[in-house]
Amino acid sequence: MTGTVLVIDDEVDVQTYLATLFQKEGLTVETAGDGEEGFARAQAVKPDLIFLDILMPRKTGIMLYRRLKTDPLLGSVPVIILTGLSQYRTFFAQDFEHVAHPEAFVEKPPRPDELLELVRRFVPTVQ
Repeated sequence: MTGTVLVIDDEVDVQTYLATLFQKEGLTVETAGDGEEGFARAQAVKPDLIFLDILMPRKTGIMLYRRLKTDPLLGSVPVIILTGLSQYRTFFAQDFEHVAHPEAFVEKPPRPDELLELVRRFVPTVQ
């Protein structure tokens, strides 16, 4: 596989887990620990896919998601919401009213096969 995935999550264990999983598949992985850092990394590397946590310091995932989807350079990058919150779709439905909905929601802890299937679906260079 080739391509770049950005993981934005304040939990270092989640960053490490996803980075290891994706790097083993040949992907380049960038990480960020909060929304501000995540937006800066996204601007710097323009990833093929973003995995985004919702509850984070300095800028929540929802705030960052809106910013990403309205940015002229980053708006087309697919975003997978990764969250530990059950009922996340209902709870956050109103937050996606004025922007495109995320490509997928994944509940923590994620299954490796589910994550890799999403990468294959949304990163065009991945086989």
